[in-house]
Amino acid sequence: MILFQTIFEEWTGSSEPRRRQQFARMRHRLAFTLIELLVVISIIALLASLIVGLARYAGQSNKRSRVQAELNQVITAIEAYKAHFGHYPPDNFVPSSKIVNPVTNQLFYELTGAIVDESSGVFRARDRQQGISSAFVMTYFNRDGFVNAGTNPKELKSFISLKASQRRAISSQSLDPEIEVLAVTVDWPPNDPRFPPPVNSSADPQIRRVNPWRYVKTNPTNNPDGFDLWAEVVEGGKIKVICNWSKDVLDR
Repeated sequence: MILFQTIFEEWTGSSEPRRRQQFARMRHRLAFTLIELLVVISIIALLASLIVGLARYAGQSNKRSRVQAELNQVITAIEAYKAHFGHYPPDNFVPSSKIVNPVTNQLFYELTGAIVDESSGVFRARDRQQGISSAFVMTYFNRDGFVNAGTNPKELKSFISLKASQRRAISSQSLDPEIEVLAVTVDWPPNDPRFPPPVNSSADPQIRRVNPWRYVKTNPTNNPDGFDLWAEVVEGGKIKVICNWSKDVLDR
């Protein structure tokens, strides 16, 4: 009878040793599953961090490539201007301080051409009706006019074709006529005290986001026989410089 009970318990798996063995195997299997889960979670976290880093890098790379392409476009236009007029476009040279203001320059008007009313001395962009008096040209650019200007739009020479994002107003139309500059298509970060806006003459948030191309023709530091042209772009809390005197992206 005892032998039969023992055989029956072993056959049905109800003996105490077998139950302990099965429970131990179950605990081992459960513990192994938790380890696997932790490993999977760790791998997912690692992949997520890599994806975020790669996405950030790809975004910065695309931004830099776009600015570099714009830089080459402007350089080509400036060289074509020189071939036509025999000199580079004027920069914003301040006679009183003998310093060039590289930010507020007249590249936009010189490279696209300005229509002038000779009787009044008022200038305007090709596709604008609002005029800019010579007094305002002097106020913004320290010049009394533009070289590439004429009375007949058909006679004007345009050296560059621009997208809307490449030309930006830096004046408030409620106070002054619309003054435009050649702009980098990467806006300046707003409301960051670490990076004061390049154009800070207005409280208009749109104007404070404008990021003009910097240009120096008078005694340029880096290209003595030519001109300095560069863009400044904020990346990761630093200002990066993309310029015509180095193939590398520089820190300011």
